[in-house]
Amino acid sequence: MQLTKQFDDYIVGYADKNPIWIVTLSNNETVYQDDDRPNVEPPSAWVRLKKYCEENNLYITNLKIRNRTHIEEVGSDYDGYFFCKGAGALMFSDYVVHTYSIGVLKGENLKVQTWRLPELIPERFEERDPYQSPDCLIAKKGILNEQKLQAQNDRAGM
Repeated sequence: MQLTKQFDDYIVGYADKNPIWIVTLSNNETVYQDDDRPNVEPPSAWVRLKKYCEENNLYITNLKIRNRTHIEEVGSDYDGYFFCKGAGALMFSDYVVHTYSIGVLKGENLKVQTWRLPELIPERFEERDPYQSPDCLIAKKGILNEQKLQAQNDRAGM
C-alpha cells in the first residue's frame, strides 16, 4: 500500500493548491494526504491509509489539517479519526463550497467538525453515528463493535 511519508515534489505541488491532512501513526510514521497521485490506486489517500493501518495493526495518534502555512491541530490520542470530503452549491449560482468533515472518536462517540476550504474555517459541529460511514473512519481495534461495522459494510455493498 503506497503512502506518502515525506514531503516530496508531488506533495509540495498538491499542498500548494489544496488543503491536506497530516497524520502521525502509532509507529511514529508521518503520512501526508496525496489524493490522485499518478499511478497509485485507490486515488484516495485516506482509503489507502485505512487499509495500511488495518493490515499493519496501526492507528492514528495525531491529525492536523494544513493549508499552506495555516495549520489546525485536530487532536491527539483519540480512539479514531474521521475524514470525508464534501462539496455543495448555492441554487442558481456558480458558487461551489468545498469542505472537509473531520472528526474524532472517543469510545462510540464521534464528533465531526466541518471546515470550509481552502481557508480552513470551522463551520458546523455535530455528533454522528460512527457506524454510518465506516469507510471514513479509522479507529483503534476493539473500540467499535466489529459485527455492527460488518453489517454496515454489507449494506453499503448492496
